[in-house]
Amino acid sequence: MSMSDDMRQLGYSKEDEYFFKKDQELIAKFRAEAAAHRQALEEANQDQTYWMTCPKCGGQLKEELYRDLVTVDRCGGCKGVYLDRGELEIVVKAQQPVAEG
Repeated sequence: MSMSDDMRQLGYSKEDEYFFKKDQELIAKFRAEAAAHRQALEEANQDQTYWMTCPKCGGQLKEELYRDLVTVDRCGGCKGVYLDRGELEIVVKAQQPVAEG
């Protein structure tokens, strides 16, 4: 069964399917931009004392994958979560609309 058939069974129209596909393309673009930005930041700052240090408690930040969508920085001390540029947009855009019954 194709994604189109799955979406129609869940109550989505062709218009919903079109915008879902466009959203998926946009998410992929955001992911690529965020990954490039993260790599550039790491290369420029990895020797600095503030790199991957929590702004709240000073603990060490570790990268972790959030919902198979985006890599976030989580503090080992206060457990705070920090997003780089573009990562919030990925999470927000990835929220799928609920089909109306």
